[in-house]
Amino acid sequence: MRKLKKLLSLILIATFISPTVNIFAEETKSQGNEDIKKYEEVKIGDFQYFSPSYSVDEKPEVKKKLEESKEIKVLKKETTANFEIALAYSDGSYKYVENANTLKEAIDKADKLETKKEELEHHEGEIIPTVINAGGQAVYSTNSMGRIWKHRDGKPEASNNYLTYIYSNPELSKQFTYINQGYIDDVPIIEDIGNAAKVQVNGYNGWVNKNQSSNDYDLVVVPINQVTNPSCYLVKNGFLYHFISNNMTSYEGNGYSIKVGKAPSYLTPGKDYYSYDGVYFYDGNTISEGLNKLITDLKSNTKGRAVNSSSPYYAYYQYLPFRTKTNYTASQLNSYINRNAKANSKLRGLGDVFIESQNKYGVNPLLMLGVAINESAFGTSNIALTKNNLFGIAAYDFSPGESANSFQTPGDSVREFAKNYISRGYADPADWRYFGGYLGNKALGANVKYASDPYWGEKAAQHILDIDFELSGGDLDDLTDYDAYQLATYTGANTVTNQNGELIYNINPTVSGWGGYSGNIVALTYGESNNWGEYEVFPDRTTALDDGGDENKFHGNYDWNNRGFIKTNNVKFINTPSSPFIPGYEKSDVNRNGKTDIEDLSKMAVEYNSTSASRGFKRYLDLNSDGIVDVLDLISISKKL
Repeated sequence: MRKLKKLLSLILIATFISPTVNIFAEETKSQGNEDIKKYEEVKIGDFQYFSPSYSVDEKPEVKKKLEESKEIKVLKKETTANFEIALAYSDGSYKYVENANTLKEAIDKADKLETKKEELEHHEGEIIPTVINAGGQAVYSTNSMGRIWKHRDGKPEASNNYLTYIYSNPELSKQFTYINQGYIDDVPIIEDIGNAAKVQVNGYNGWVNKNQSSNDYDLVVVPINQVTNPSCYLVKNGFLYHFISNNMTSYEGNGYSIKVGKAPSYLTPGKDYYSYDGVYFYDGNTISEGLNKLITDLKSNTKGRAVNSSSPYYAYYQYLPFRTKTNYTASQLNSYINRNAKANSKLRGLGDVFIESQNKYGVNPLLMLGVAINESAFGTSNIALTKNNLFGIAAYDFSPGESANSFQTPGDSVREFAKNYISRGYADPADWRYFGGYLGNKALGANVKYASDPYWGEKAAQHILDIDFELSGGDLDDLTDYDAYQLATYTGANTVTNQNGELIYNINPTVSGWGGYSGNIVALTYGESNNWGEYEVFPDRTTALDDGGDENKFHGNYDWNNRGFIKTNNVKFINTPSSPFIPGYEKSDVNRNGKTDIEDLSKMAVEYNSTSASRGFKRYLDLNSDGIVDVLDLISISKKL
């Protein structure tokens, strides 16, 4: 009796404070107080039609993600209306409020309910008004996260055969990139207009279809107070890990982790940080608090609430340009492969081919090997074993085994990848797939168009980090290749010219047109500017772009001595190099043209007797690193002549 009196009191209070919205409205005369009971829930896996399927070559994390989707729950609706408005509680339950015939009407009612919920929260805890569709799914909430969940013919898709497209406009007419539900569950919602929502997908802010009336849609929502297992970042043993959730409403830890790089000093070990670009991180005393900080910043297009608002983090190998070299030899690469690959791996013995492709086509061997390990399960995937295809070339999501290209030898697939897919493809500003010549994410880099896995760049970078860590003797503080180059990002428009001052290609202020883009990453030849106030760089191509397009594609053969030059304005350094000496060049080769000659001696003579206390001190001329360019450094060069 006391519970009933308390319940009636709440109803009266709610009615009093909200004359236009009846919190627990009667749907019909016969329903009465039954409307306030919790919704019944049903697991998707309990429906006969839902049976996850995937290819024999599918990655373990995709299989687990698809199997986990069976645990996602939908609600048994209380009425026959098209939509119902419910209150979402932090324990995962929902309570019916009222119904609506159209989505717009339902959203309006939910938004009005949001302004009237404080009194109920005082008595019942945090609640979030939510719209439920005819299938029992949440399709709108006043404070929510998004779940990438492919639907076809009105039903959840149980395979990863179909893509989800991310658009640059709310009308969903301009495709920017694509993803696959087998790799991703949770995304923050920046704006929800009913039939479409703006979300962040590993760095890219774009629009996704959530028009449930079309029967084919890609997004449902989860009230933020019901998110118990979101993707996050954490520090362990000096590394930064990216935890990828299989199901954001599941138990904590249901997912897998990617080792993305060295942990920055401003992140505390053992603490969860939230980020959906891997660059800015957010914390909170609760999951909801951390996610709300992140979403608030996304909505206001700022980074002010991030723990590193003025110190963006760039995982080195994820952003290292393809146009760089490695310190490692073919023999060292082979030794790593032999120690870690199975006996039947198609990667065995390819160290020389990777180095050959670096020298001829201008593609870093570590980056190629990292991609190959990720794409081919260390050279043992069915596609690798039967087709000598180490990079998933033409292995489309709907038919990877059938559509993938075949090669006469595994080495041929390395050469094809280096020349035609990177040098004159993803690293060529004249190619339609170019968004920056590095692995990247879904905003910039090869990951935009290369893979439906939004974390493809991170996964390849993890393997590269493992290679460097092992070949460096397991010393995280003394990695051979990590931070070997000074990397910089363009913060606005710029030009890349050759040594004669002729334009190679433009850096555009936005992601439009042929050329590079603001936000792209470039590797510098030296960390200092030259006498003309320019940085010398390794350009993504060495010939003039002209008007771009297929008729102006780069030929693919890369001349390492043809450098580019960029203005120092609109350029920002993003790392601190571990050494002034870059991979692939002897210390005595100070002009870095592949040989030690009289020109190197002349260049050093100009800076003779300069010290580390001098302004503009060129550390790369101090060959013995004693703080002064002196006779000992000159002798080091003379011995190499």
